[in-house]
Amino acid sequence: MSWRDFLAVYPPRVYLATTLPRAILQAAFFAFLGYYGAGEAGREFAFIGACGQIILLATVVRAPDVLIDERIMGTLHRLRLGNVPLPALVAARWWIYVCAGLVDAVVAVVVVGALVGELDVVPKLLAAAPLFLLLALTTSGVGFLVAAISLTHRIDVVLTNLAAYLMLVFCGVVAPISVFGDTGEILVRLVPLTNGLLAIRADVAGEPWLREAALELAAGAAWALIAVTVLQVQAHRARSRGTDELL
Repeated sequence: MSWRDFLAVYPPRVYLATTLPRAILQAAFFAFLGYYGAGEAGREFAFIGACGQIILLATVVRAPDVLIDERIMGTLHRLRLGNVPLPALVAARWWIYVCAGLVDAVVAVVVVGALVGELDVVPKLLAAAPLFLLLALTTSGVGFLVAAISLTHRIDVVLTNLAAYLMLVFCGVVAPISVFGDTGEILVRLVPLTNGLLAIRADVAGEPWLREAALELAAGAAWALIAVTVLQVQAHRARSRGTDELL
């Protein structure tokens, strides 16, 4: 069902003509930005970060539509009245975007790596594919929360893009998180993507990465739990007021 829903919105010709080129061009742009700012070392840093950040296009920007569309079509109440909990329905329809995010990342690794001259890093990043899958899962927690908030606040386009760009700036995509100081570094580690990128970079460098991966998993689970809580609060208010509308 999730696969058919995805194909209805992103048939192969649309996906290949729009989504993948965007992922490639965006990752290439940030790789060149890193090279402009800090030479070859900066290019490698930004290239790895961009290949992880590109997953957000699927898990934070596009995936929330699986829930927001129910609000737009006026069918949200039917899901709430069903026997299957709403978070479980969302998860069942969300998995295809986790896969899409992973595909975007792998394609960016291979194509952009060749374009910007980072071919020596490509095999190491492909070997780290399970960590990219982890990023697709954990950043889905952010997308899920954005979708939940957008059910009653009609600002889904603003929220999805705002979340993606804030994570781009603060999660260590093109610059180390150390630039934010000790307190700032602790705070950004609470956001999915940050620890995952640290784990990938550690794996590429041949250093231990399990701690960062565990922190990434914990951060993603925490954001998903917050999203589930928001849905429960909204369901309680909808039952008490007889409406899904906030205003």
